[in-house]
Amino acid sequence: MAAPKSKQMTEENGDPETATDAESDDGYTPECGIGQFKPAALRMCATMPMFTGFYSISALLTSTLSSFVSSQVTTLEKHFGFSSSQTGFIMAANDVGFLAMILFVSFLASRVHIPRSLGLFTIMFGVSGIFCALPYFLFGAPSPASLTEAGNVSMTSAQPAGSFLGQLCDGVNDTSLNCDALKEDSSGGSQPEDGRSAARGHAGTALALIAVGMVLQGVAKTPRMPFSTFYVDNNLPQVKTGFYMGIIIAVAIMGPVLAFALGGLFSRIYVTLEETTLHYRHPRWIGAWWLGYVTFGCIACVVGLPLFCFPRRIKGGRRGTEPVRPHGEPPSVPGKMSQLVKEFLSALVRLWTNPVYMCVMMSSCTILFAVGGTFSFTPKYMENQFAFPAWRANMAMAGVTLGSACLGSFLGGYVSRRMKMGPAASLKAISAVSAVSVLASCLLLVFSCPQPHVHNSPRSRASQGTSLQDSLDSCACDDGDYFPVCGDDGKTFFSPCHAGCQGTARENYVNCTFTAGGTAIAGMCDYSCNMFYPFVIFFCIQNLFGTLAIIPKLIVYIRSVEERDKAMGLGFNAFMTSISGGILGPVIFGKLIDGICIQWEQRSCTGGGACQLYDNDSFRLKLLGYQLIFRALSFVFAILAFISAKVTKKFDKKDGDGEPLKGVAKKAAEVAEKGNHSLERGNTAETRN
Repeated sequence: MAAPKSKQMTEENGDPETATDAESDDGYTPECGIGQFKPAALRMCATMPMFTGFYSISALLTSTLSSFVSSQVTTLEKHFGFSSSQTGFIMAANDVGFLAMILFVSFLASRVHIPRSLGLFTIMFGVSGIFCALPYFLFGAPSPASLTEAGNVSMTSAQPAGSFLGQLCDGVNDTSLNCDALKEDSSGGSQPEDGRSAARGHAGTALALIAVGMVLQGVAKTPRMPFSTFYVDNNLPQVKTGFYMGIIIAVAIMGPVLAFALGGLFSRIYVTLEETTLHYRHPRWIGAWWLGYVTFGCIACVVGLPLFCFPRRIKGGRRGTEPVRPHGEPPSVPGKMSQLVKEFLSALVRLWTNPVYMCVMMSSCTILFAVGGTFSFTPKYMENQFAFPAWRANMAMAGVTLGSACLGSFLGGYVSRRMKMGPAASLKAISAVSAVSVLASCLLLVFSCPQPHVHNSPRSRASQGTSLQDSLDSCACDDGDYFPVCGDDGKTFFSPCHAGCQGTARENYVNCTFTAGGTAIAGMCDYSCNMFYPFVIFFCIQNLFGTLAIIPKLIVYIRSVEERDKAMGLGFNAFMTSISGGILGPVIFGKLIDGICIQWEQRSCTGGGACQLYDNDSFRLKLLGYQLIFRALSFVFAILAFISAKVTKKFDKKDGDGEPLKGVAKKAAEVAEKGNHSLERGNTAETRN
């Protein structure tokens, strides 16, 4: 009779992951290792803290790979000439693979070896990251060697349109693109447009390769949330699920921090890894975007291996990872596909007819639509709104994510455990933090910098100033080749040619007719203002309170459905939120951003290119305004979920959700507990006699 007593003590202490007994209550002994290699010394690793630690590292790397593309939007557009809608499609491709597998994978959560599955998919993540870097190795990148070779030599306008030096003022040589001539030069073995045509000419193939790699990433991330949540919840007391999942999610959210921080570092390295005199504001600067994919991909392949050593079950768990089935129903056999399909459809119907679950899910869908769109293009927004180079925008995003999203998710898990938060309390918390997030989003619309003006621009809505037209016509400038330069008088000109510059010396343009001192440098003049730091403060507040709701929502998802539908509920939620936030968000916001472009890159030989100048006021109103609308809708759905729970009294009779029992129920529980103790003492005494 000692075994039942041990079991009861384990359950009452609520701390099975630290139990010293190597065997669980059903005699199962967990073993760590692979195949026949399962030494007894590794049994001490079969604990939830150990699994949480190893899997958190895996989640960090996979989350980093998923987010890295957002830090390289501008760089990819410059390298291959992608538009924002095309980069939005690349980001959406991640969730195409995710959607194709998530429901099926979630349905199988109770039927597979979860740690080994997580390890396998982590390695797949690494391979997909390396695949995304293939376009660089296949098509190369423009080399700045022609500019560094120029050195101190003063040159005239013998530079073609689109070169690293831009077009210069020359009344004899027409710098406009001649596509027929470019084709002939290319067939003759020369490299037109300073090496850019190779990448630009294969932009479609590059887009397809990166998209395929992102689809593979989407497939690889499908088990991340449903498998880990199901494994943790089935091997711990319910009140501890939120704490351990909070740790995993907090570390996973560090992935975007790592992605933006190292993305900023890689953006300061030229794409070919060559030494160059180009500066980060130079119109032809391209960061080493591919280096991040190779680095994170290789590391992910390594960190996935330790997960293969964890057992199917952790010792002392409440339940195993066996499927929960209705009474009398025989176990499903892989060959009985009809039975699996019937169970699958029945689970979907139960979820659709659950009002609390559906309202919380719609709250997540609407807010993730806003987050998916804004998160994808916020670095680009910072670059244009606050005159930041790409590396600085990525570093700013890393700081914002670290100071808000990571802290919010960890605090959400800590508070849920500290307060023993159940589903009813979680719904209140979701509504409260959503309201604060909406208020912070309103204030973000206030902070902006003035629109940069471009002098002597032929057609830009941001144009300013008039020139001596006769003098400008004598330069034979190509009005389609935008290459901004900053004059010594602080004015930005459309190109060196439109500034009247006739040569270069070192890194400067000289003999410029329309600048006060006759010199200019490549890149736009600084138009930054002091609004960035207030913007960052309220952006952090918005993200902090948005992520505080992650763990409370997770608690509602797994407590508002039947025990057998937990993994399916998590998977269905991930499916729907991926459609809204992972696919629709980046694609629709990318289209909106393309619509506010006021200066497109000239690429008449190979099609449309990247946007080079935006209307910043429209950028602010559309990016942040639409975000505000959908965050407000998320708040409305959170209120509806709370009302539904009250009307249906869904959580009133639950005693395992962390809320104290009241009245007669509490008294009955105390009497039953005393009876169990008396009975156990009697059984123990009888055994001794």
